Amino acid sequence: MNILRALQREEKKSLKLIDEAQEKLNGVREAMRVLGGKIGKATGRKRRKMSAATRKKMAASAKKRWAAKKQQ
Repeated sequence: MNILRALQREEKKSLKLIDEAQEKLNGVREAMRVLGGKIGKATGRKRRKMSAATRKKMAASAKKRWAAKKQQ
């Protein structure tokens, strides 16, 4: 019986720790919401988009630089 009581106390402690952690997590999420952050998404600048033509030009330039470097 003492083992059963010890396990029940341990369960109670664990559940209390889980509740405390959940409350902290909720507080952090609320702070993020108030400050304008979105949960699960990185905040910051938006990614700049390049056209396919620009990417093609950049790739050609890189190939040209590497070819020049190889010849040296």
